[in-house]
Amino acid sequence: MRQIHKRIFLRNDNKKLFLYGYKEHKEEASNQLEISSNSEPHMRWNPSREEWVTYSAGRKNRTSFPPKEYCPLCPGSNLNYPTEIPFSNFEVAVFPNRWASFNRLGKNISVDKILTKPSKGECEVIVYSPEHLDTVSDMSLDRIELLTQVWIDRYLELQKNPDVKYVLPFENRGEECGVTLHHPHGQIYAYPFVPPAIETEVKAFKKENFLIKIMNDLEEKYCVYQNDHFVAAVPPFARYAYEVWIIPKNQIEGPWKFNDKQINDFSKCIQKVVKGYDAFLNRICPYIMGLHASPEKNDNNFHFHVEFYPPLRHGDKPKVLAGSESMAGVFIMDVLPEESAKELRKYMA
Repeated sequence: MRQIHKRIFLRNDNKKLFLYGYKEHKEEASNQLEISSNSEPHMRWNPSREEWVTYSAGRKNRTSFPPKEYCPLCPGSNLNYPTEIPFSNFEVAVFPNRWASFNRLGKNISVDKILTKPSKGECEVIVYSPEHLDTVSDMSLDRIELLTQVWIDRYLELQKNPDVKYVLPFENRGEECGVTLHHPHGQIYAYPFVPPAIETEVKAFKKENFLIKIMNDLEEKYCVYQNDHFVAAVPPFARYAYEVWIIPKNQIEGPWKFNDKQINDFSKCIQKVVKGYDAFLNRICPYIMGLHASPEKNDNNFHFHVEFYPPLRHGDKPKVLAGSESMAGVFIMDVLPEESAKELRKYMA
């Protein structure tokens, strides 16, 4: 695996911008964006669902659909205005989200008869490329391997924060999934608690490793692509018509345990799935993607996997989370996983 260089640049707000790449980054910074954040998020306990809800009022002021010539994620030295990245070039960049839902500034808000807490934790933006329209499906395998190693580094760094109980790298792709900036990027949320969906997975894996239990079926019946270490498959219990999971063939708790060959195979899966989605729709496919790793660095039960949720009901028809899904949490499907696996296999295998 090629050597990765990591540069830590201290911004004018005394927060860190991380620049990762195969080439050492030594460029001097240009004019920096004047960064101010009054985000002081807090959490309130929802007793009916037994879960935390976080409130960050400053998020309503975040940048939304700027014209290309004012993109805050492009290299700032090439433009006539400052951006989040004050250089003429970079490979992958990571920096704190100015409109964070969780951060060190989180403070407690008193609400009568409601349990509240500060929204401690961290939120980061990860910019995949300096190119404004260079999505994952356009990236070389080398660049996706670099992105994978950046995810691994951020896991290891964020887990050191005593306020952080769970780290989730994710990507919202497409306006259908709430994207407000077209420049290819993802986010990393470092939560001060283990999110409910992950708590449920932890309990499930403690009972049995259901992914190993159905691995033969995943490889033979539901597979859309596989290599030596990973299988990309439509889960037989999918809640979205074209949902795909990337799953290690052997139990591993998180990507921080990957060796070089696993990083390479994992990156190939990411590339195949995203390219396949775009080929399937013949356009940039919207999706929500998240890395589900164990809350613990060493866990012999949890089975790491990546989940892709394209918000599609059938073909390119959108799926809306309506009454049953939103009110009862019960998903209603009109496409069988066996059928969608067969269809996606044409584009991803």
